[in-house]
Amino acid sequence: MRIPGTNPLRKALFLLLPGLSLKRWLVLGALGVVAVALGVAFTFRFPVGPSFISFVGVASLRDAPSVVRGTVFIALGAVCLGFAAYKLGGSMRRVRRSGRRLGLLDSLYVERVLGVGPKVVAIGGGTGLSSLLRGMKHYTVNLTAVVTVADDGGSSGRLRSELGILPPGDIRNCLVALADSESVMQQLMDYRFATMGDLNGHSFGNMLIAALADIGGAFDRGVEMAGELLAIRGRVIPSTSANVTLVASTISGATLIGESRVGTARERIKSVRLQPGDAPGHPEARRAIEEADLIILGPGSLFTSIVPNLLVSEIAGSISKSTALKMYVCNVAEQSGETEGYSLMDHIDVLRHYLGEQGLDIVIANNRIPMGSLPGDAKLIRPETVWRAHATYVQADVIDEAVPTHHDPAKLAGVIASTYRTHRGIRRRFPGVWSKPKLTPSQSNGKVHI
Repeated sequence: MRIPGTNPLRKALFLLLPGLSLKRWLVLGALGVVAVALGVAFTFRFPVGPSFISFVGVASLRDAPSVVRGTVFIALGAVCLGFAAYKLGGSMRRVRRSGRRLGLLDSLYVERVLGVGPKVVAIGGGTGLSSLLRGMKHYTVNLTAVVTVADDGGSSGRLRSELGILPPGDIRNCLVALADSESVMQQLMDYRFATMGDLNGHSFGNMLIAALADIGGAFDRGVEMAGELLAIRGRVIPSTSANVTLVASTISGATLIGESRVGTARERIKSVRLQPGDAPGHPEARRAIEEADLIILGPGSLFTSIVPNLLVSEIAGSISKSTALKMYVCNVAEQSGETEGYSLMDHIDVLRHYLGEQGLDIVIANNRIPMGSLPGDAKLIRPETVWRAHATYVQADVIDEAVPTHHDPAKLAGVIASTYRTHRGIRRRFPGVWSKPKLTPSQSNGKVHI
């Protein structure tokens, strides 16, 4: 997505955006040109219009010899031009040194406009969180993804078992979603080997993170280095550095050990916990939550992507104590086994169990139910007709037209940004000049419709 576009007028208007650190130096340079032009005119006694009077006449050295008058103005203009060129060049160099693989105007927009956007922390895992990040990165680069590390299946589970590292799969998805890099690099990170040997099913991105973790001496450092390679907009941090296992109990009393088993549960889940139960929250994740303007939970699998982060007591405690605006983005569809038959209120009740009755300020849910059958007999979560939660209920069309059981990243990000603008109070704004789509909320019967 190229932010300013290719229209020359649009590019010219883009340069007028506040916060680019360009206009002041362009204006100073223009004043320098005017001063030099006046100096030349004064030196050669060219007519420049009506005679200067009063203070303007004195300031323009009207009574000084023409050579002196011209020299002073030319020197003043040269100083202004030189200083403006120096500062403008420095501003451009700082943008180029950021290492982003973007054009100049796009880099300016990302660094100077999105760089002063609200501090957003998105908490979850799986495809839901990466979908959210893919849209939100066009509104702010002050993004922190706090990601669950309880995965024990697939390539992540094998690397976790063989190398003793945290599972990199969900983290890899978030890195790719936040990337500014070319699509070929994103394809490379998602590439899976298809062989008859040990490499079969492994993701290249997972193996890259594992290698960088070994080179950097820690899993956190490996994730940071991968982010630098992809030039991501934001940060990706595990919710805990501990090697945790997700354990669930079902209503029949059965115990399910491991995220892969919990995610395919065939009966209603009664409770979940982590082993060990005292896993510490990652310090950077806690700091990001404490400094956040907006905290977003979901979308994503309720018991295997969102709740595992809340089972880290320091993370749940930081969220509860935070003064940020707290949003929950509910899934579009039920998940077979894990949340089959769950209503929107059922999802909220689970989160309130960990965050308290006042733990959420905003709930965003899809209100568009398309006609016709859905893939795999999936069932969409219906909008609530009677709202009984403390949080403000925001209904919006956020489904993907191609895959109606998933969120559309652009739609969802637009709804989040416009909802934040409505409820943010004195907090920092999301930039809205070049952001798409723009959706304006309206109040109706105590619910917000977008």
